[in-house]
Amino acid sequence: MLGTQIREELSWAKYTNWRADFDLVKILYLISAFIAPMELRLVASLTQYDLLIFVLAVLIIIGPRRLHVLPTQYFPVIYFFLLFALLSTFRSTHPEESLTQILQFAFIFFVQLPVILTLSESRRIVYLSLLLFLLGGLYGMAWSMVAQEVQGAGRTLTFYSDNPNRLGYPTAYLLPLALCLLFYVRRHANLLITLALAAPVLYLMMWALAASGSRSSTVGLLVSLLVFLTFYKGVNLKTPLRLFVSITLIATVGYVLYQGQFFPDTLHQRIERTLMLEETLVDDRSRLAVAGLMAFQESPFLGVGLDNFKYVARDYVAAATPQPPHNLWIQFLSSIGIIGTAMFFLLIAFWYLTVFQALRRIHSQQQRELLWALIASMTSVLFIYMFIPIMIHRHYWLIYGIGLAVALRSIKLPTESASLPNVQEFSSSGHSV
Repeated sequence: MLGTQIREELSWAKYTNWRADFDLVKILYLISAFIAPMELRLVASLTQYDLLIFVLAVLIIIGPRRLHVLPTQYFPVIYFFLLFALLSTFRSTHPEESLTQILQFAFIFFVQLPVILTLSESRRIVYLSLLLFLLGGLYGMAWSMVAQEVQGAGRTLTFYSDNPNRLGYPTAYLLPLALCLLFYVRRHANLLITLALAAPVLYLMMWALAASGSRSSTVGLLVSLLVFLTFYKGVNLKTPLRLFVSITLIATVGYVLYQGQFFPDTLHQRIERTLMLEETLVDDRSRLAVAGLMAFQESPFLGVGLDNFKYVARDYVAAATPQPPHNLWIQFLSSIGIIGTAMFFLLIAFWYLTVFQALRRIHSQQQRELLWALIASMTSVLFIYMFIPIMIHRHYWLIYGIGLAVALRSIKLPTESASLPNVQEFSSSGHSV
């Protein structure tokens, strides 16, 4: 046991040996991680990130690398998901919009995730990509703080979206990754340096959450913090104590921030209006949820087509707004039916099963922190999407892909097309403690 831990810690010397081994493909991949959270559009749904990932896929295919696709068990689920999405298109009001989303999901499964699995080949690349991913999110927050572009309701916008919620979302899913990176810095630097880095990052994240007024981001943040702080040291006899300490710490800090004057009061006001069941903040989403369930009951196996519910919402509830249901699962049920929704659920379940299988096999504290940060980040995304529509933004699948890449290499589970050249940098033997 001790020998294994020592060997794992010594293997991190490879990480700190900064030799010039970054080729064009790796550099472009790291750039893509930076721009991913901004989702800068070129034409319609095509983003700069999509274009860069497509270029990377071409470079991988024509170069010496072999493209690593998803594990075999994922493919039947993906095919059935896409099949029922395609079948639902025949019932759609605007089939071109349904087909557009199907193509986006196909791009995610067959291009984006394979590129991530292929290039997340070492701890160095994984940590650098997560760092740049974090910096990309912080850049959007910093721009908003400087520009102060405010919506009519007093909610601050970010430059890549006219939806103020998009300013708050990154706080929820990036904070566990930020804490993981700060823990790594603390191991290699003194406390003063760590605090100097942590203070502006944490303040900017909390400011973005408050200025956006996003309630779903707040829920996602609370969940991500609870998961990461409770489990980042693994599951053992001290886990219940860490759970209690985490709840107490989150509640105390949350209360101080909520009652204080440190940040904009936009979020404070929206939470209070929600608790008071103010009609404009509650009833619209309730009507959409009811309309979505009615659409599902009418066509439980095919739905109304991806991205088409907004055109038929008022056919089910006259007072509903022309929007998708603000809930991922109701959105899928109403759009592609129960079988397609079940397939998407399995895609998420497979990810968690693979990551937890990896956690059982590793001893390194740094690896456990990394995997639990990715679990917390992914969990926060799912909780955010309990309150908003379909999960198709590519940066969420970047988290999915990196988590899967790290887990697969930790358990030496080969992907479909090729061996994994740097598996030794991620793997360890034995069982968890």
